[in-house]
Amino acid sequence: MNQPSSTHTEPTCFIDEVLDALCEHPLYASQQLNRMAVVLPSHRAMSRLKKGLIRRMGTPGRLPQCFVLGGFIEGLSPWKVADPLEVTARLFALMKDQVDGLQRRGIRATFINSTVPPQERRERLVGLREGRFELLYVAPERFSDHFLRRLAGADIRLLAIDEAHCLSQWGHDFRPDYLKLGDLRRAIDGPAMAVTATATPRVREALASLLGLKTPLEVLGGVERANLTFRVEHHTGDITRARRTAALIREHVGSGRAIIYTATRKRVVSLATRLRAEGLKVAHYHAGRSESARTTAQARFASGKARVMVATQAFGMGIDHPDVRLVVHASSPGSLEAYYQEAGRAGRDGAPATCVLLYGHGDAVTQARLRGKTPSPGATEGWKALQDYAFGDMCRQQMLCRWFTEDSGTACGRCDHCMAPLDVASMVAASRGLAQKRQQDRSKKRAAEAAVVLDSEHDEVMITFVTHLKKPLGKRRIALGLRGSRSKDILKRKLDHNPAFGALKGIPEAAIMDRLEHLLQHGRLARKGRKYPTVWLPDKRVRPPADPSRPKRSKWTSPVARDLANYRRRQARKRRWKPFQIFNDATIRALEGSRPLTVAELLAVPGMGPKRVARYGQDLLEIIASATEAS
Repeated sequence: MNQPSSTHTEPTCFIDEVLDALCEHPLYASQQLNRMAVVLPSHRAMSRLKKGLIRRMGTPGRLPQCFVLGGFIEGLSPWKVADPLEVTARLFALMKDQVDGLQRRGIRATFINSTVPPQERRERLVGLREGRFELLYVAPERFSDHFLRRLAGADIRLLAIDEAHCLSQWGHDFRPDYLKLGDLRRAIDGPAMAVTATATPRVREALASLLGLKTPLEVLGGVERANLTFRVEHHTGDITRARRTAALIREHVGSGRAIIYTATRKRVVSLATRLRAEGLKVAHYHAGRSESARTTAQARFASGKARVMVATQAFGMGIDHPDVRLVVHASSPGSLEAYYQEAGRAGRDGAPATCVLLYGHGDAVTQARLRGKTPSPGATEGWKALQDYAFGDMCRQQMLCRWFTEDSGTACGRCDHCMAPLDVASMVAASRGLAQKRQQDRSKKRAAEAAVVLDSEHDEVMITFVTHLKKPLGKRRIALGLRGSRSKDILKRKLDHNPAFGALKGIPEAAIMDRLEHLLQHGRLARKGRKYPTVWLPDKRVRPPADPSRPKRSKWTSPVARDLANYRRRQARKRRWKPFQIFNDATIRALEGSRPLTVAELLAVPGMGPKRVARYGQDLLEIIASATEAS
């Protein structure tokens, strides 16, 4: 295993003037990296960098300055960065924002990800080879063999990898796409730089091996945040945690901002609704919302119209609001690394801020489901570390320092444990006692359910229920229907109209599902589907055979209208919009009737304003021209 030859904890030199030019506001805490370290400008540092550099910088630091400064400070070194390449895990919109910011400062930067049209991607790669760009941001999924061949000929002087912990299975957010970066590193055969805020010693060791860095230089920023107060509270139930979150917002936010994290999209919506009912101005963000909804939520938070953002982990990468006074985890994140990264978004202006974890025992079940059946070693280890943190009996900052540096350092004197150790010990003891009681209750319940034995009469009831289904369903939904559940999902599917609905009320769900599995194995029921298995009758077609004499009906009669409707459907899926949000049926009919061949003609079509023409115009003109030629 490749080992680092040395570790640097002090920067090579400080460049205040350049930082003032590159940074929008001073957000570096004094003990964290109050002045950005420039590690590139000397011959000695450059020779070391050819062997690789791994940098763990605290969350207030900003990656671009780490490798931009070396190329843009005149007179410090004869070496300059020409066409450095950064691979970033940031959200695409934030990647664009960062490139826009660099361009405003005179840096010739660009980016490539799936939001860039193919022709534009090719032009940007040509520009890179011709020296028109000094800095290229690339999303990791782009690194196919084809893309690597297109990079050939570009004078790549530096490979810089942001969120580098994603390379390692011991990292908290392992992404297989990042493994391609090892091939890229070997193809470039030049200096490489891996940067992350959440690399444990094991992750740093793995990075050196995966990237082929021999005796890399390590630059380690501090983990301590002197302006942050860390607290943990144990609560039961989402309603209790929502009320506590509202109280924390009123107590700490003032004229600043708050970010509230929760584990699932459903909880984001639920918590945001409850906080709004408390009279708070709240935006909410998760990856399942449409692009326009996410953009609007982010803009409301940035402008201060909504001082509180409720979000999943999808929100936050690249966010640099200096006045976040409060970060609350209303349910536990998946690992201690994820918690530190998200909590570290508080107090970036150096002023006091508070980070609170509202731990609940149900979080363990949620995170186990999110990790899946075969989690990476880092995900499992990271969750255990988070539980140790939640139930810890020492200073919170010391626990974070110990996890990331293997050195506990000194107590912070501000966290809940430092301020009231007896109260924390009492809270943890009560929480452990409640957890043990719940475990005992669950064991008793499982034992009672296992004692229930179903017979052939129950089999006939289950088969009757399946017989009257309109389409296959999963075992759990069938079990809920047989038990008479009146949940929204069951009522939406109208299972309460089934003659056997509620026929097995009072029988444990697990016993019914076990018996359904028995019927499947003995061929009395059949399994349909692979990714999402469902239950059906063995000899019954899922769909009745089509009547060949019945003509197929479509509201689009002409080829051009069908092509336009298909294009609209593809765009809607891509953007996660409704089809009418792309353009409505009336617009399709107007396009079909007028068949414009120029942008000016397209602008005259009802429903095709400048924004729609800019976004879809070229595609629409090509579709109309092709359909017209074919006819």
